[in-house]
Amino acid sequence: MTLGADPVLARALVSQLDAMRATVLAGEDDVLACLVVTGEPRPQRVLDDWLDQVTDTLRAIGETASDLTPSVNRWGDGPRSDGSHARRGRTDAGSSQVERTGNSADAGVQP
Repeated sequence: MTLGADPVLARALVSQLDAMRATVLAGEDDVLACLVVTGEPRPQRVLDDWLDQVTDTLRAIGETASDLTPSVNRWGDGPRSDGSHARRGRTDAGSSQVERTGNSADAGVQP
């Protein structure tokens, strides 16, 4: 028995990170939709700055989730409960570097 990360939990975490990114993206849109014109320059600047900070924070959370996904996804590549194996490498570009070359070192993926 080998010790290591649980592939099922890793895949669940990737799923949650994807859901968080979608929620944060919707939150950014909602915050930007809240822009109100106060008619007063000073309060307007304060409000605009605050909304910018909230949007920047949401954007940073989404970027962090995106940055974590490939690392966690690597641990989800173990055997699945049905006996099959998860595909390695990136899937967002159609076909991954690993699938094209068969060499995980080409894609920076460690087995």
